[in-house]
Amino acid sequence: MRHPIHRSSLVKFTLASVGLPVAVIGVAAWFVMSYRLDVIVQQVEATRPTLIEGIEGRHLVGQARRTADTIDSYIVERIADARIWAGDPLVVRAVRDGAALHESHGLVGLDPETVETRFPSDKSLHAFPDADERLRALILASPHFAEVFVTDLHGLNVSTTNPTSDVLQSDEGWWQQAWDTGIDIGEVEYDDSAGIWSIALSMRIVDTGSGRPIGVLKAVLSLDAVQSTADRTAEVLREDGNVQIVDDEGRLIAETLSGHSQDRLMNDGIALDEASDAALAGARAKGLIAGEQILTAFSRTSGGVLYEPVARAFGGLGWTVLIHEPTAQSESDLLVFDRIVETMRQWRIMLVLVLAGTLAACFLVAAGFAARQRGSGDEA
Repeated sequence: MRHPIHRSSLVKFTLASVGLPVAVIGVAAWFVMSYRLDVIVQQVEATRPTLIEGIEGRHLVGQARRTADTIDSYIVERIADARIWAGDPLVVRAVRDGAALHESHGLVGLDPETVETRFPSDKSLHAFPDADERLRALILASPHFAEVFVTDLHGLNVSTTNPTSDVLQSDEGWWQQAWDTGIDIGEVEYDDSAGIWSIALSMRIVDTGSGRPIGVLKAVLSLDAVQSTADRTAEVLREDGNVQIVDDEGRLIAETLSGHSQDRLMNDGIALDEASDAALAGARAKGLIAGEQILTAFSRTSGGVLYEPVARAFGGLGWTVLIHEPTAQSESDLLVFDRIVETMRQWRIMLVLVLAGTLAACFLVAAGFAARQRGSGDEA
C-alpha cells in the first residue's frame, strides 16, 4: 500500500521549489526597475534644459548659419553682376565719351548748385541712348535691381535707367568711396519710388584699354530676396518661431513676426530683446542664448574673405541673423523620454501582476496535484 503525499506538504514543497524563486526574482526585478526608473526621471529632469539646448538649439543655430550663408551668397552674386555691368564695353565707351562731352559743354569744375541749375528736371544729357538701353536690358535680366546709372570721372550722369535727383554725384560719399577704393556698399534704405528696401552697390568703372578709372556705376539692389530668405527660414521653425535680420547698429532689416513692417525696419527707436542684444554684443560668429521662455540662435554674415573675389576692399555686411523660438515648443522633443518613463511605470505594474499571478498559479497547481495524489491514495 502506497502512502499518499500530504496535501499541505506538497503545496509547501511546490511553493518553495517554484514559487519562492519566482517571487525572489520578481521582487528583485521590481526593485531594480523602480531604482532605475527613479534615476532616469531624476536625470531627465536635471538635464532637461541642457537636452532642450542640445536637441533644438543645434537645429536653430544651423538654421541661422544657413540663412546667413544664403544672404552672403545673394549679395556676392549681385556684386558680381554689377561688376560685370561696369565692364560692359558699351557702358565703358559711353562713360569715356561722356567725360569729353561734359567738358565741351562747360559743365566741369562748376560748383554743384550751378551744375544742378543747368539740369532743372532732366538730370542727364541723354547723349548715349544705346548705353541707356543696355542698362535697362541688364536690370530686366536681373530683376533684383531697381535701377542702375553710371557717371563719368567728374561724377556727372552719363546713362541712367531711372531719373535721379541730382546730375552731379561726385560730392556724395558713396561716389567718393567707390572712386577711391573700387567699391561701396551702402546702408539699407527705403526706395519710395520703387516701394522696396534696398542697398546701393557702387563700382568704379575702369577703361579696359588704359586701365585707368573713368567713372562709377551705381546699382540699387532690392532686399526683397533677403526678406524672403527670412520668411523661408521661419516656415521650418516651430509654431511662434520667428526670424530677424539686423545690421551692425542693431536696426531691423527683416522681421517675419511683423511681416517686415515698414514702421519697424531701420527704425532706431525699435529695441531688441535682451538675448538679441547679448548676441550682437558678443564676439562669437554664431551661437545660442537659452532663456527660460525663449531660445535665441544667432549667426553673423561673413567677413571680407568671402567677398574678396568680387569686392576686395569690402569688409562684409556686418549683419546678424536672429532666430527666436519658445522653449515650450522645444519641450515636445522630450516627449520620447516621458513616454519611456511612463512605459517603465506600466511595466512595473505588469511585473507585480505577473508575479502575483505566477504565485497563484503555483498554489493552484500544487493544490490540484495534491488532491489527485490524495485521491489515488484513497483508492489504493
